Amino acid sequence: MILRGLYMLEILSHRYLKEFIKSNKTDWDHIYSFGRIISTCLQKNETYLINSEIFSSYSWISPLLISLFLFEENSTFVLTKEKIEFVKKNHLEDLKNLGFEFTLENNQITFSNHRVCLITLENLINDSNIFRFSNHRIILSGIENIKEDLKNHFRILLLKKHWFHNDEKTLFRSQGIISKYNKLKKKFFLKKVIDDDFIFLDHKEVSLLSKFFNEYSSFSDQFQRVSDALSEGWACWVKLDNINFEWMFYLEPFDELSQIKKLISNNEFVFLSALRKDNFFEKYLNKQSLEIDKVINFKGNFNEKKILLYVPPRQMLPNNPFFFKAILDQCKKLVIFSKGFTLVLTDDLNLKINLATELASKHGKRVLLETISPHNNKILCASFNWWIKNSSLLKSPEQIIIPLLPIPDMKKPINRINVSYYKKQAKDWFREFLLPEAIEKLERSVSPLRRNSGKLIILDGRATKRRWGRSILKSIEPSKQINHMLPFD
Repeated sequence: MILRGLYMLEILSHRYLKEFIKSNKTDWDHIYSFGRIISTCLQKNETYLINSEIFSSYSWISPLLISLFLFEENSTFVLTKEKIEFVKKNHLEDLKNLGFEFTLENNQITFSNHRVCLITLENLINDSNIFRFSNHRIILSGIENIKEDLKNHFRILLLKKHWFHNDEKTLFRSQGIISKYNKLKKKFFLKKVIDDDFIFLDHKEVSLLSKFFNEYSSFSDQFQRVSDALSEGWACWVKLDNINFEWMFYLEPFDELSQIKKLISNNEFVFLSALRKDNFFEKYLNKQSLEIDKVINFKGNFNEKKILLYVPPRQMLPNNPFFFKAILDQCKKLVIFSKGFTLVLTDDLNLKINLATELASKHGKRVLLETISPHNNKILCASFNWWIKNSSLLKSPEQIIIPLLPIPDMKKPINRINVSYYKKQAKDWFREFLLPEAIEKLERSVSPLRRNSGKLIILDGRATKRRWGRSILKSIEPSKQINHMLPFD
């Protein structure tokens, strides 16, 4: 009977999808297979990870909704706010025309026997009832952004305004809190190091702050959050405001996923990642002893081509004093022999600005700094994060030049604290923390090149002179290494 029910959902979803496609054309060859997979995993007590670059578009939403509508159990579909609005405006009416009868209210699609909830990740986490779920089916899209999304959600920033309370009933208590704030301000500014606005706290200082916020946790919701975070051992640091002579207190969990581990372990998930293969997310779950039952990869809606990978021999290392000049000379030559869209990616702020300035002095308005332009022959200088966020708004580059590999910046406090945390646990902080994040960021940045067999030029000498650099090159798939890029190579 179980098998009969399983196949019945597959058969029904296939029929509805076939009818849907008659009036809604699609360019995705795997749409039927995707619909069958979704129908299968909805009825199995298993966790799936489905990878496909199609999830960057909207082509996959209708087959998934059809299966959810036919699956007569409550389910939750997690999307971005923009995609939820798109679904409500462009998908639901078409599905009603197929014969589905439902009402829509506050992003709840309600049928006679069940409901489908459309919700953002932030609202899902904020829902106090969500952690009471058990064996509930949750479709979670946007997994490729999960780490950053969770970081942004859980990060706590305590500002000066949070230390002041306008309630007259707590005025006497507030005076002691303000006094504490000023004492801490004096202490932190005395610890300031030249050219560094961040203060890192030792174990004793963290313990004293934890005791203080625990004592005054009822003062405000923000104080309660800080108290809870410190008791859980979150990473914390202070940033100094030298202009206004004030300070800010930052807190982040060491592992963001631990905050929703109970939610994941108690329910059945289908994770959807817009990466070609999301090896990063599998390892991310494994750190919390969370396992995936099946991993399925679907090709996107374009013919995948090999990236042409060029790594010049005998490249300088970034610590070489002549590195910037060599990079600039190479970029100038690479741009001269390219008439299409060239993208220069680096997370080093000074290098990015200097490259843009130098290139603009020769190529004028053709050079842009993190600006969206419809023209095809531009030279765009940008950070990896900016490009990842805006790449869908631009055409695929003819070539991407990477002067420096995207190893996480050790100037960022959370990275420094994380490295210290890994060292204390006697773990390989570089290969377990920094390297996976660099590979994941590089994969997302260069993926548009697979649409047009574009060129990827890596000018960082570590790519060939370090073993981990060579492993980064191997992670770029599918690719074809070329030995010559310029006529004089």
